[in-house]
Amino acid sequence: MKSMHRGDLTIEGRFDGMLQGTAIVPADAVAEIAGMIDGTLIVECGATVLVSGMVHGEIVDRGGQIAVTGMVGR
Repeated sequence: MKSMHRGDLTIEGRFDGMLQGTAIVPADAVAEIAGMIDGTLIVECGATVLVSGMVHGEIVDRGGQIAVTGMVGR
């Protein structure tokens, strides 16, 4: 998914865009954050996330698996 979003966004699969707001990866989903999130990333229970882009905020882990090869602000 490429483009600019404002507000909350549920992400599954690859995200290449920009988000100003909160990103949520739902339970048991798989996602790659290759774009930029200017806000919070919430990873629900059982989700698997690779951050290869940038999260300019915090990551809230609610029981998922998170790998970071990019940048996280907090």
